[in-house]
Amino acid sequence: MKLFKGTLYFLLIMLAAILLASLFAPGTKVISRTIRIDAPRKVVFAQLADLKKWPKWDAWYAKDLNQVRTFSGGLGDKIQGFSWSSKQEGLGNGSLVIKSFVNNVSLDFTLVLINKDRKYNFDGKFILKERNGQTVLTWEIESEQRYPFKIINYFLEKWIGPDFSQGLENLKGYVETSSNQELGITENSVTTVEEHGIVYALLAQEQLSESGMEAFFSNSLKKIYNYLKTNNIKPKGAPVGLFYEWDEENHNVNVAAAVPTTPIIQRPDSTVVLKLGNAELYSNRISFIHKGSYETLKKTHLELQSWLKENAVAHKIPVIEEYMKGRSDGVDTSQYMTRVSYYFE
Repeated sequence: MKLFKGTLYFLLIMLAAILLASLFAPGTKVISRTIRIDAPRKVVFAQLADLKKWPKWDAWYAKDLNQVRTFSGGLGDKIQGFSWSSKQEGLGNGSLVIKSFVNNVSLDFTLVLINKDRKYNFDGKFILKERNGQTVLTWEIESEQRYPFKIINYFLEKWIGPDFSQGLENLKGYVETSSNQELGITENSVTTVEEHGIVYALLAQEQLSESGMEAFFSNSLKKIYNYLKTNNIKPKGAPVGLFYEWDEENHNVNVAAAVPTTPIIQRPDSTVVLKLGNAELYSNRISFIHKGSYETLKKTHLELQSWLKENAVAHKIPVIEEYMKGRSDGVDTSQYMTRVSYYFE
């Protein structure tokens, strides 16, 4: 009887200790890991967005190659995710469902871990930033648990952190050593980039001759709109040209035809009087709406460049032409409307 009472007292003390520890445990815990991968972010994003590629780098898959994974949907579907079932201790059962994404920029998901019939839900995300042709990838989850279950937040760093680190190392090795064919990357494919806080779907061309610009934009925009339709992405504005470099001596440009996929907020802080008319001045750019054919756009560029020089303001690339009204609207060239924007710090 004394042994029984002693055991009971011990268990009660342990339970009280756990409940007390839970009381002071953090209600929210964030686990985050970051790695630099020597590849453009569209390549890295493609490996994240295709969940069937995860077994090639996911550290949880390597723990039990005999686990059962069931996949559902694809990127852009209302439900895309996978679930797993394993007899391996420490892996167990769980699921991951994609909540939202911005192509090549971020991927948000919900992670569910099941332990002894208790489900723990976590919000997670991947964040991709491209720097000099490399991708800085961050993988993180946030745990918000109620008392007394928030005690698990004490242990998440130890439970999940090493797997995140190993998974990112695996992904880096896989991407940097695999061929484009293995990675599912094709040349001249539509990609997405963030420029000046706006995400665009685009096709880029280096050293494009000025005489070939009309055909390039016409063909590229058809492919971009088809890409948006296929991926169930709605355009958030008129098509644009992103001008990264203009070689006037050789009459060619480094340019991208693009369509915005995130909203463009048009709220000027004030107006600036130029020789051509009033320009819109924002906190981060100056814009002028040019009326007339594309061939006459140069004078608008020169006028905006002159204002920047006079005010000692250095602009950032790319320079953006937004084609608000043009050939596709069936109007005369004199009625074309193009917003030209120069961004600055």
